[in-house]
Amino acid sequence: MKKINWVNFIHIYQPPWQQRGVIEQIASESYEYLFKLLKKYPRFRVTLNISGSLIEQLANIRPDLLKKLQSLVKKRQVELTGTAKYHALLPLLSAKEIQRQIELNQDVLKNYFSLSQVKGFYFPEMAFSIEAARVVKKLGFRWFILDPITYSGRVDNDVLYIIKKLGLQVVFRDRKISKSYPAEVIFHKLKKNKVETIITATDGEIYGHFHEDWQGHLERILQNQDLNVLTIGEYLKILRKNKLIDLQSASWESSRAEVKRKVPFVLWNDPKNKIHSLLWALVNLASSLVNKYSKDKNHFWARRHLDRGLSSCTFWWASSKKPSVFAPFTWNPDMIDNGSEELIRSIRSLDKASVGEKIKAEKLYIEIKKNTWLTHWRKYNRK
Repeated sequence: MKKINWVNFIHIYQPPWQQRGVIEQIASESYEYLFKLLKKYPRFRVTLNISGSLIEQLANIRPDLLKKLQSLVKKRQVELTGTAKYHALLPLLSAKEIQRQIELNQDVLKNYFSLSQVKGFYFPEMAFSIEAARVVKKLGFRWFILDPITYSGRVDNDVLYIIKKLGLQVVFRDRKISKSYPAEVIFHKLKKNKVETIITATDGEIYGHFHEDWQGHLERILQNQDLNVLTIGEYLKILRKNKLIDLQSASWESSRAEVKRKVPFVLWNDPKNKIHSLLWALVNLASSLVNKYSKDKNHFWARRHLDRGLSSCTFWWASSKKPSVFAPFTWNPDMIDNGSEELIRSIRSLDKASVGEKIKAEKLYIEIKKNTWLTHWRKYNRK
């Protein structure tokens, strides 16, 4: 009997406006590294979420990696999931926008892979709400993975959890191990005489980009015959006990205190963060105008800019926090600029929008830019 069953979920994504050089660096340091290990060790398996945005970027910048991924998916070493194409924080959007983001992603997936194997779903940032889950259910997904903070009870990895009234299956990651470097933790656990199942969920960029595994922990555990690596789909099939549960809104970065205060998404929508408030005001204005002028001759471009502007990165980089050991400090004025630029371009594209509507949008955009750079120079770049 294997000592450890490792259910490994990995999420990879880059914002749609990411610089080509950054993508090339991360693809070389992280994605290529992972795909090489998957090819080298056929027993290495992973459930992977790759956003449609990144698929399109790799198709243009590193098509060789996309071909390797297609091969790994065909061999069933990699199990893909659905998600939102531009990594929007779904609980903060309307049901209509949630569905659009998911369907946009499915359209990209089906151009490169078979959708028949895509049964699971990943909420960007594991940001969950029951309203968003209803849309996921409507679109035919069967399961998703979350952080245990969404559940008030104790998690047992031998139990299949099912959401009441929805019938969707949910898998919970181990937050503590996932926030470290999982391969190193598992390496040390394999030295002990304990049989257990470990479920981790991390950004894929932790492998090689954010963390250089100079001791080779990942490759060493893949050589250990006491380790059994499973996809989430494979793991769900071996569970025999079921339990119906309720869940609460939260993300994989939420704290208990934030959930208790009913502000589970402060990294993206902090009521005390002026830049967040201005960004969401611009989002709401852009959304209303894009819907209002649906027959506009430039509607395609207005809609495209809005889709890209909903990327969670814009808001995350305005939160000014240090979420975890391997996460950077979440402040980057250039990333805020990139996202707000997409939002204002959405409104600027609309030929039928009135002068008053456009001026209202420009004032919001200018306020975002002003507050961003004044904050940067006054607070984060003082000499």
